[in-house]
Amino acid sequence: MSVQPTDAGTAAIGLAFGAGVSAGGGIGEGAADMAAFGAGLTRRLRRQAMPFNLPPGLLTATAVGSYLDLPQQFGPPSGWFWDITALTASGFTAGAIGVSKNAPLVTTTGAAYAIEPVGSFTQAGVIPFPQRGMPLLDPSERLVFTVTAALTGTVTISGQVVAVPAERIDEYLT
Repeated sequence: MSVQPTDAGTAAIGLAFGAGVSAGGGIGEGAADMAAFGAGLTRRLRRQAMPFNLPPGLLTATAVGSYLDLPQQFGPPSGWFWDITALTASGFTAGAIGVSKNAPLVTTTGAAYAIEPVGSFTQAGVIPFPQRGMPLLDPSERLVFTVTAALTGTVTISGQVVAVPAERIDEYLT
């Protein structure tokens, strides 16, 4: 039987956890975490995906081409993705609202403007997005809400999203 020499660092870790770790009881899954903890190091916690409600926004203009564009409210901050799970528009009785990424859906003349539509409200209600990642916003994107047919009433926009840390987006989408 051969005996391997033990350095002072390994001995200190072994003492922190008892003789079982230093004699090989810490081999396998979790051994690195236990050794790091024993050496006074901590693991960085992984940020988790978290659902939340979008704060409401008000679209007060009623003419075609009017829009609500609040980048800090309807787009994810740096380091995050947003999986939009539902959008809600309430408070209007006639008209329509288009939802698009990064730009108004139509101009004041009604001509198409945005290149990436997300959905539309032809009446007050909810648009559900049941497929994970459809639509998905990265930190350079935001939702813009545009009047596409003249509205009657002020519109309150809200919704639900799942905020996903950028380092975990591949895990979230699989």
